Amino acid sequence: MILKGNIRKMIASPASTYGGRVGYQFQMFDVLDQLPTVDMIDWVGNKLSWRFDGVVNCVVSGEPMNQAYRMGMSQKAFFESPISCPSIINPELSTIHTGVVLRDREFEERYHNVPHIVYLSRTNKLKVGVTGYGREQYRWNDQGAVEGIILCVTPYRQLAGEIEVALKEHMNDKTHWLGMLKEVSRNPDELLELKDECFDILGMNYEPFFSDDDTVHAIHYPVEHYPSKVMSIKMAKAPEGSGVLSGIKGQYLIFKDGRVMNVRAHEGCRVELEVG
Repeated sequence: MILKGNIRKMIASPASTYGGRVGYQFQMFDVLDQLPTVDMIDWVGNKLSWRFDGVVNCVVSGEPMNQAYRMGMSQKAFFESPISCPSIINPELSTIHTGVVLRDREFEERYHNVPHIVYLSRTNKLKVGVTGYGREQYRWNDQGAVEGIILCVTPYRQLAGEIEVALKEHMNDKTHWLGMLKEVSRNPDELLELKDECFDILGMNYEPFFSDDDTVHAIHYPVEHYPSKVMSIKMAKAPEGSGVLSGIKGQYLIFKDGRVMNVRAHEGCRVELEVG
């Protein structure tokens, strides 16, 4: 199978539809025109080859670039597009619930002025995070979490971000990718204990938003084995290459020789892929 186009992040589907493991679909664009997604269920165990032609097309404008500024975007797009507005990166900065628009009213009303989740998850360490209500499974899958639990449910994004900021002083809010790409031990009781600790930290002011859903979600990935030593592949330095896939976790392709490729970090890159 040969695929040609501009890379976008992989779509990570809930494990319930893939026999208990997270399912992945690879998506590519012809600059800004979406191409059919491809199920990756049979990719693990097969050889994957790539060839990068050196062109990156901005995921917002389609402008050709030698390299992206951030998030697959040109510098202009990054500072103008609603998908990279400050409240995307720092939810506590959202103001749309007060009527104040940062970049795009329609976008912010649709994605920020709606219920959000504050969650706890385990990537390699325990962390706190924020995502839209009903999106927590996708968020955990994207981050390579092996466990997750809902902490709070808020009516809008800024409040979820405010709660996250209050907890950042006590725990991580970032995913440590090197640790995440190794086998991680699970401990659901520890996650439940941390949830109770968070309630104590937050106190009465946030009690109306506390979730009584104590389900600890276990997440499993299509990984045959994890690397003992991780080596990152960047297409700008290795425009052509190949390897046998031993797994997929988060937004990473894991090769049998310990190399890994962050698909999301290559958004906009125009490539040719061959599987099998």
